[in-house]
Amino acid sequence: MQEERREYQRLNLTQPADGWLGDFSIRLLDVSAVGALIETDDEIEIDARALLRFWWRGEEIEITSDVIRTNDGRIGLRFVEDSPQLRRLIAESATELLRAQEANATGDRERNIVGDATLTAASSRAARTYVIWTLSADGAWAHHASLVADQPADGFTVSSAETSDQVAMLCSTYESGDDEARRLIRLLAELSVAESR
Repeated sequence: MQEERREYQRLNLTQPADGWLGDFSIRLLDVSAVGALIETDDEIEIDARALLRFWWRGEEIEITSDVIRTNDGRIGLRFVEDSPQLRRLIAESATELLRAQEANATGDRERNIVGDATLTAASSRAARTYVIWTLSADGAWAHHASLVADQPADGFTVSSAETSDQVAMLCSTYESGDDEARRLIRLLAELSVAESR
Protein backbone atom coordinates (compact mmCIF):
# COMPACT_ATOMS: atom_id res chain seq x y z
CA MET A 1 0.00 0.00 0.00
CA GLN A 2 1.41 3.40 -0.89
CA GLU A 3 2.26 5.99 1.77
CA GLU A 4 -0.28 8.51 0.42
CA ARG A 5 -3.15 6.03 0.70
CA ARG A 6 -2.30 4.93 4.26
CA GLU A 7 -2.12 8.49 5.50
CA TYR A 8 -5.73 9.33 4.70
CA GLN A 9 -7.62 6.12 5.46
CA ARG A 10 -9.08 7.04 8.86
CA LEU A 11 -11.45 9.44 10.51
CA ASN A 12 -9.57 12.31 12.10
CA LEU A 13 -11.04 12.13 15.58
CA THR A 14 -9.98 15.24 17.50
CA GLN A 15 -11.16 13.58 20.72
CA PRO A 16 -12.48 10.13 21.67
CA ALA A 17 -16.05 9.53 20.52
CA ASP A 18 -18.57 7.78 22.76
CA GLY A 19 -20.32 4.72 21.38
CA TRP A 20 -21.43 1.16 21.97
CA LEU A 21 -20.03 -2.27 21.16
CA GLY A 22 -23.06 -4.48 21.56
CA ASP A 23 -24.31 -3.61 25.07
CA PHE A 24 -20.96 -2.21 26.24
CA SER A 25 -20.31 1.52 26.51
CA ILE A 26 -17.03 2.41 24.74
CA ARG A 27 -14.83 5.35 23.74
CA LEU A 28 -13.67 5.27 20.14
CA LEU A 29 -9.98 6.24 19.85
CA ASP A 30 -9.30 5.54 16.17
CA VAL A 31 -11.29 4.27 13.19
CA SER A 32 -10.27 3.27 9.68
CA ALA A 33 -12.17 1.56 6.88
CA VAL A 34 -11.11 -1.88 8.18
CA GLY A 35 -11.23 -1.57 11.96
CA ALA A 36 -11.12 0.53 15.10
CA LEU A 37 -9.34 1.01 18.40
CA ILE A 38 -11.68 1.43 21.37
CA GLU A 39 -11.38 1.87 25.12
CA THR A 40 -13.76 0.45 27.72
CA ASP A 41 -13.95 -0.34 31.42
CA ASP A 42 -15.75 -3.63 30.65
CA GLU A 43 -14.18 -7.02 29.98
CA ILE A 44 -14.76 -8.04 26.37
CA GLU A 45 -13.40 -11.37 25.14
CA ILE A 46 -11.19 -11.83 22.10
CA ASP A 47 -13.13 -13.30 19.15
CA ALA A 48 -16.39 -11.69 20.35
CA ARG A 49 -18.55 -10.29 17.54
CA ALA A 50 -20.82 -7.30 18.09
CA LEU A 51 -22.31 -4.24 16.45
CA LEU A 52 -20.15 -1.12 16.85
CA ARG A 53 -22.31 2.03 16.98
CA PHE A 54 -21.15 5.64 17.26
CA TRP A 55 -22.01 9.12 16.04
CA TRP A 56 -19.59 11.24 14.02
CA ARG A 57 -20.45 14.71 12.78
CA GLY A 58 -24.19 14.17 12.96
CA GLU A 59 -24.24 10.70 11.39
CA GLU A 60 -24.76 7.38 13.16
CA ILE A 61 -22.39 4.64 12.01
CA GLU A 62 -23.16 0.97 12.66
CA ILE A 63 -20.79 -1.80 11.62
CA THR A 64 -20.38 -5.42 12.74
CA SER A 65 -16.97 -5.98 14.32
CA ASP A 66 -14.78 -8.78 15.67
CA VAL A 67 -12.59 -8.26 18.75
CA ILE A 68 -9.06 -9.19 17.63
CA ARG A 69 -6.92 -7.80 20.46
CA THR A 70 -7.25 -6.56 24.04
CA ASN A 71 -4.65 -4.76 26.14
CA ASP A 72 -5.31 -2.86 29.40
CA GLY A 73 -8.81 -1.68 28.48
CA ARG A 74 -7.92 -0.96 24.85
CA ILE A 75 -9.54 -3.24 22.30
CA GLY A 76 -8.70 -3.69 18.63
CA LEU A 77 -11.64 -4.36 16.32
CA ARG A 78 -11.71 -5.66 12.76
CA PHE A 79 -14.80 -4.86 10.73
CA VAL A 80 -16.66 -7.88 9.36
CA GLU A 81 -18.39 -5.90 6.62
CA ASP A 82 -17.63 -2.98 4.33
CA SER A 83 -19.43 0.29 5.08
CA PRO A 84 -19.87 2.68 2.13
CA GLN A 85 -21.06 5.30 4.65
CA LEU A 86 -17.83 5.00 6.67
CA ARG A 87 -15.69 5.13 3.52
CA ARG A 88 -17.48 8.33 2.45
CA LEU A 89 -16.91 9.90 5.88
CA ILE A 90 -13.22 8.91 5.77
CA ALA A 91 -12.88 10.55 2.33
CA GLU A 92 -14.51 13.73 3.65
CA SER A 93 -12.21 13.61 6.69
CA ALA A 94 -9.14 13.23 4.45
CA THR A 95 -10.20 16.24 2.37
CA GLU A 96 -10.62 18.27 5.56
CA LEU A 97 -7.18 17.20 6.81
CA LEU A 98 -5.50 18.10 3.51
CA ARG A 99 -7.20 21.51 3.53
CA ALA A 100 -6.04 22.11 7.12
CA GLN A 101 -2.46 21.04 6.32
CA GLU A 102 -2.34 23.39 3.34
CA ALA A 103 -3.75 26.23 5.46
CA ASN A 104 -1.25 25.47 8.22
CA ALA A 105 1.63 25.60 5.75
CA THR A 106 0.54 29.01 4.45
CA GLY A 107 -0.30 30.46 7.87
CA ASP A 108 -4.04 30.67 7.17
CA ARG A 109 -5.45 30.24 10.71
CA GLU A 110 -9.10 30.48 9.64
CA ARG A 111 -8.87 27.38 7.41
CA ASN A 112 -6.44 25.49 9.67
CA ILE A 113 -9.31 23.50 11.21
CA VAL A 114 -10.01 19.78 11.69
CA GLY A 115 -13.51 19.32 13.07
CA ASP A 116 -13.86 22.10 15.64
CA ALA A 117 -10.15 22.28 16.55
CA THR A 118 -7.00 23.58 14.92
CA LEU A 119 -4.71 21.09 13.19
CA THR A 120 -2.25 21.47 16.09
CA ALA A 121 -4.92 20.62 18.68
CA ALA A 122 -6.13 17.68 16.58
CA SER A 123 -2.55 16.43 16.28
CA SER A 124 -2.04 16.56 20.05
CA ARG A 125 -5.03 14.20 20.54
CA ALA A 126 -3.56 11.78 18.05
CA ALA A 127 -0.24 11.92 19.91
CA ARG A 128 -1.76 9.39 22.27
CA THR A 129 -2.41 7.07 19.35
CA TYR A 130 0.70 6.82 17.10
CA VAL A 131 4.45 7.32 17.47
CA ILE A 132 6.82 7.51 14.48
CA TRP A 133 10.36 6.28 15.19
CA THR A 134 13.12 7.30 12.75
CA LEU A 135 16.79 6.31 12.61
CA SER A 136 19.20 9.06 11.53
CA ALA A 137 22.35 8.53 9.45
CA ASP A 138 24.47 8.82 12.62
CA GLY A 139 22.54 5.96 14.29
CA ALA A 140 20.43 8.05 16.67
CA TRP A 141 16.73 7.30 17.13
CA ALA A 142 14.18 10.11 17.18
CA HIS A 143 10.45 9.83 17.74
CA HIS A 144 7.43 12.08 17.46
CA ALA A 145 3.66 11.88 17.74
CA SER A 146 1.63 11.70 14.56
CA LEU A 147 -1.91 12.36 13.43
CA VAL A 148 -1.57 9.43 11.01
CA ALA A 149 -0.05 5.95 11.18
CA ASP A 150 1.99 6.00 7.96
CA GLN A 151 5.32 4.13 7.94
CA PRO A 152 8.46 6.24 7.31
CA ALA A 153 11.20 5.11 4.92
CA ASP A 154 13.84 5.31 7.71
CA GLY A 155 12.05 3.70 10.67
CA PHE A 156 8.59 2.55 11.73
CA THR A 157 5.31 3.72 13.26
CA VAL A 158 3.60 1.99 16.20
CA SER A 159 0.68 2.59 18.52
CA SER A 160 1.57 4.70 21.55
CA ALA A 161 0.11 1.83 23.61
CA GLU A 162 3.08 -0.33 22.52
CA THR A 163 5.33 -1.28 25.45
CA SER A 164 8.80 0.24 25.79
CA ASP A 165 10.31 -3.28 25.67
CA GLN A 166 8.60 -3.95 22.34
CA VAL A 167 9.77 -0.62 20.90
CA ALA A 168 13.34 -1.26 22.12
CA MET A 169 13.34 -4.68 20.46
CA LEU A 170 12.06 -3.19 17.17
CA CYS A 171 14.73 -0.46 17.28
CA SER A 172 17.51 -2.95 17.97
CA THR A 173 16.37 -5.34 15.22
CA TYR A 174 15.93 -2.47 12.76
CA GLU A 175 19.44 -1.11 13.48
CA SER A 176 21.15 -4.46 12.92
CA GLY A 177 19.01 -5.54 9.94
CA ASP A 178 19.65 -5.25 6.23
CA ASP A 179 17.23 -3.51 3.83
CA GLU A 180 14.94 -6.55 3.61
CA ALA A 181 14.82 -6.95 7.41
CA ARG A 182 13.97 -3.26 7.78
CA ARG A 183 11.22 -3.56 5.18
CA LEU A 184 9.77 -6.51 7.11
CA ILE A 185 9.84 -4.54 10.39
CA ARG A 186 7.92 -1.69 8.72
CA LEU A 187 5.43 -4.24 7.37
CA LEU A 188 4.98 -5.82 10.83
CA ALA A 189 4.52 -2.37 12.38
CA GLU A 190 1.97 -1.50 9.68
CA LEU A 191 0.02 -4.71 10.35
CA SER A 192 0.18 -4.14 14.11
CA VAL A 193 -1.23 -0.61 13.75
CA ALA A 194 -3.93 -1.88 11.35
CA GLU A 195 -4.97 -4.64 13.80
CA SER A 196 -5.33 -2.12 16.61
CA ARG A 197 -7.90 -0.09 14.69
